Amino acid sequence: MKIYTSERMKLIEAAANEKGYAYLDMMEKAGIACADEVYRRINLDSKKIAVICGKGKNGGDGFVVARRLKELGCQAISVILVGGIPSAEDSVTMFSRMPSIPVFVSEQPEAESRINGADIIIDAVFGFGFKGEPDEATAEIFRSINASDAKTVAIDLPSGAECDTAKVCKDCIRADLTLAISCRKPAHVLNPANKYCGKVITVDIGLDNEAVSEEFFTFTDKPVPVLPKREENAHKGDFGKVLSICGSMKYPGAAVLAATGAVKIGAGLVFAAFPEKAYPAVASKLTEPVMLPLPCCEDGFFSRGALEKLVPEIEKADTVLIGCGLGQTLGTASVFEEALATCKGNVVIDADGINLLSTNINIPEAIKGRAVITPHPGEMARLVGLTAEQVNNNRLALTKAVAREYGIVVVLKGANTVVSDGVRTYVNRTGNPGMARGGCGDLLAGMAAGLLAQGFEPFESAVAAVYLHGKVGDEAAKRLSVHGMTPTDMAAILPELLSDYEQ
Repeated sequence: MKIYTSERMKLIEAAANEKGYAYLDMMEKAGIACADEVYRRINLDSKKIAVICGKGKNGGDGFVVARRLKELGCQAISVILVGGIPSAEDSVTMFSRMPSIPVFVSEQPEAESRINGADIIIDAVFGFGFKGEPDEATAEIFRSINASDAKTVAIDLPSGAECDTAKVCKDCIRADLTLAISCRKPAHVLNPANKYCGKVITVDIGLDNEAVSEEFFTFTDKPVPVLPKREENAHKGDFGKVLSICGSMKYPGAAVLAATGAVKIGAGLVFAAFPEKAYPAVASKLTEPVMLPLPCCEDGFFSRGALEKLVPEIEKADTVLIGCGLGQTLGTASVFEEALATCKGNVVIDADGINLLSTNINIPEAIKGRAVITPHPGEMARLVGLTAEQVNNNRLALTKAVAREYGIVVVLKGANTVVSDGVRTYVNRTGNPGMARGGCGDLLAGMAAGLLAQGFEPFESAVAAVYLHGKVGDEAAKRLSVHGMTPTDMAAILPELLSDYEQ
């Protein structure tokens, strides 16, 4: 499924307009399509309907909805104007076309009583151009709508939700049903706005969404490539070698979970390189990987002396995973930079690896192979010089921009993880709050590295790893609870899920 931003929708509408599809006709068709959908899905017999309309184009859609519902036989319809009479040209036209339907300005006492007494509320106040916070009078209307017992239907977006960032205002309308005009937008699938949409239905108004096809985002229910059949005479070398350079004496679990992710996803050989002082903690938890305890400093972080044994292993690996629990000492920075310079194949960079990238490393020069980076919002913020809040407010566009600038695959973690290679962008729909705990990212990085080593392309590997990571998290939550589940539990369940994706 494709997800279009507000800017892209404007271009699609403009392209249609240039071909003779007038904006007024688009509004007419959108309003009729939405009204027909409401009529099909909701029993409107003897129901009191309040259509709440703003001054802009979304309000114009609402006027058409009111007119169409009247034509379909609904009698108890009221239209409430938020902020006064319409100002957008096409909305003024649609307002003039309404039949004899009672109209009230939101400041009138009768308007509030119509909202409170409604069985169905149609929200047509703000469209995809909304940003920020509404004025207090409008916010009061939103509070009345949310406090009512009516079934609320939002036209295109719940009013108070920002289309592209998925931010919501304090009193954003909570819809039971949202009718996405022509296509879904980011707010329909990203947190927190998607929690305000209720059920989302797309209504077709005849736009050619492929007219401007290079800018869109996708999500799908099962974005995992079929895992290739393993031949009878296959051997471990056929399924790739992962070298995991992760962990420290302070963070031994990162080394364990990263290597485990690569093993459980099916990599043929996994080498776990970690500071030798972490050996007791790491070796007691790992069975399948080859152990590479390497020289470290007194505090248990890699020292430059690790490079003598590390560099030959990097040269032999199909995929290098580096960064999880690594630390940011001078020794680890030296090891990290040399490892990147040596790696000519696939590399997955996570956690402290990303933090080290963000210091003073020229990323295009540093990364010689095909790279996937997996930052959380704080790490992305350090990488691009923004705050974590700014990153979260622009997740889709920022992920795509960073991927495009550096020629890498970026996995921006969090609720609705975003994956982009600069051209394609995927929004994940699996996962739950139980995964918001230390170690989950290490497991994900290992899974991505394991898929890369088996021959999948970087974007496909990242998307599949993110989806499966969330899917196994959902299964762990179902079996164990969101409070009690752990990344180790997820790793144990992962092999069961893979059977659904094998030939």
